[in-house]
Parts: sequence; C-alpha cells; structure tokens
Amino acid sequence: MRNIYIKILISAAVLTLIISCETGDSTEYGEQLALYCYAKADSTIDSLYLTRTGGVNESINVGNLGVSGATVILYERSASESDYLPVDTLAEYIDRHGIYYLPETGFPGGFKEGYSYMIEAVHPDYGMIHAETVCPPVLTDITVSNSATGVEMVSLTEDPSVVDTLYYKRGESFDDLELVSCRFDSLPILFENRMASFRIVPDEICRTDTSFWLEDTTETVWEDYPIETQIFKDKKRYGSDFMDYYLRSIQIYWYALYHEGMNTVIFSSTDQVFRSYMEARYGGEERYTNVVNGLGLFSISNSSAVRSRYRVYVKSLEKKYP
Repeated sequence: MRNIYIKILISAAVLTLIISCETGDSTEYGEQLALYCYAKADSTIDSLYLTRTGGVNESINVGNLGVSGATVILYERSASESDYLPVDTLAEYIDRHGIYYLPETGFPGGFKEGYSYMIEAVHPDYGMIHAETVCPPVLTDITVSNSATGVEMVSLTEDPSVVDTLYYKRGESFDDLELVSCRFDSLPILFENRMASFRIVPDEICRTDTSFWLEDTTETVWEDYPIETQIFKDKKRYGSDFMDYYLRSIQIYWYALYHEGMNTVIFSSTDQVFRSYMEARYGGEERYTNVVNGLGLFSISNSSAVRSRYRVYVKSLEKKYP
C-alpha cells in the first residue's frame, strides 16, 4: 500500500510539472546581440564578430548565428578630449556572415596607447549595443630567459635572425617543466588592474604538416595564461600581505607548446576589460561582459614593446604524438 501511495505522489508531481511547462510560467527566450572584438594596439580591426544569442537547440557557430546588415561604427577619444569622435564605419566580409572589419585606410596607425575607444552596433531587428575600453600601455623592462639554459633570449627587434630552441617533453603536472620565463615591471599592471599575457603563434607549416597535437588548433591563438593577478583579489582570503600573491613574471610551461617547429612567442599587456573577463572565467563568477544592452567583449592588448616578440624552435623529445 505504501509503494502505491509513493507512485501516486510521483505521478502527480510529474503531471504538475508537465502542466506548468505547457501553461508557461517560465521566462520567454529573447534574442540579444552578442559582440566580440579582440583588438591590438597599432593595428586596425580585422575581425569583429556580431551574432545573436542562440536558443537551446540551435547550433552555436558564427555561420548559424551571425548577424548581417548591421551598422558598426568605431569611435575614438584622446585623454585630453571629453567626447568621442567617429573613426569610420566597419565593413562586413562578403563571404563571412556576421564578421566585420575596418580597412587600414579608414584607421591609419590603428589603436593608440592611452586612447579610449567605443564600438557601436545598430541593427533594425535587434536595436543598438555598444562597448568601451582603453588601449593599454606596453610592458616595460621585459627580460625573457630560456629556463633550461638560464640564458637571456634575444628579441626579434634586436636580432630577427636569432632563434632559441625549446625542447618539448610532457611533465607529470602542468607546472613542473618550465621552458621560458618573462619578467617585467609589474607595478603599472597591479595599480591599474590590468594583466600581462602571452600567445604562441606557430608558423603556417607547423599548423598543417608538423603539428604534434591531435586537435586542430589552426584557428586558436593561445592567450589564456596571464599572470596570477586575476586570482588573488581578496585580501581576507589570501592573507595580510596582499602583494606577495601577485606574480611578477610569466612562466611558459610544456603544455603551452602545441606545435613542433618554428613559433613566435608574443608578450602582451592587456586592458582592464580582459582582466575582468578572466577573473570571471577562472573565479567561477557570472561571465563578464562590457557590452551594454547585449553580451560579449571588446578588448585591446598591446604587444608593441621593443622586446615583446621572440622566435623559438620547438623540438619534441618524444617519439610519438601526445
């Protein structure tokens, strides 16, 4: 008898749930515009992605969700000006649905250090969204060393012909085999709530012929390894000497090297927007967005420092693919 009673209760609960779903107390899904633009100092915009938010059962890709026909305008403001001035209107690639760009002729010199920028996108079906950020200063007093040899590395600016060899071998943990160490003046980074990061860009032949990772990383530029300032933001949680928890260097470990062969390592200074995004991403918080009336990210990095780029040849010590 008791089992029958339990079954009746379960059946009633399921029936109630079905009825409530069909009568619809839940919030109706509403589409929004989503914008993503990761720009670089001294450069123009080569790819701004404008999409709509996707439903639960939709395929999440630019081809499916990309929004064409929007008016996308870039605005600029110097530190001495109070109002934004229009730079130019972005064009949409003919064969790339929802991806916009700004020709160099429309933005000579590109993003300027210390200038504020705003992107505004307007579409007749979705309304208007906008996002703002500031082009950050470069990293200063950069010193990069080959961790295995202890020898200071020479940047491309100093000698374009110099190449350092890094020997790849898998470690037992993520941080037990350090290959490159970069030190820099971290005080501006700390005081302005910004970040430093790096990316490794493989030569084209590495991406197709000699890649020793199985997944396709052709479209991926790794820039997910910033200094730890993103994590240690709560003084009470991490102790009284808050400053001790800010790492003042970047270490590149074995797992960051995705391609055997010739690569370029680029060290960057990022804006406050990117730091806030990374804090939310790794801190388990709600995903950060600086897009007003929509979702997404408009961020600028600066890798224009004299000693920001290094050529390395990655040689695998393993006889088989990881």
